[in-house]
Amino acid sequence: MPTTQTLRDQLAYLVRATERPESLIVADAVETGLAQLCRKQLADSYLAGGLRREEAVAELGPEAVEDLDYARRAVEQDVAWGLHGG
Repeated sequence: MPTTQTLRDQLAYLVRATERPESLIVADAVETGLAQLCRKQLADSYLAGGLRREEAVAELGPEAVEDLDYARRAVEQDVAWGLHGG
């Protein structure tokens, strides 16, 4: 599906493709979007130090927290390398 479609076009496509009522598709979209926003906020809170690692693991799962830790270490190493002139 091309990314230039409007939300209305995308909704119409999903109604046709899934044969589900528009209201259920919108409800699923809201639920999915809120879940993604919540996960992003939890990750941001963990990286900012506002969420303990144990809490982050409980909410996001151990694999996601490992990925966040890895990304943080990579950024810290890049910054250290840049500050010390490579």
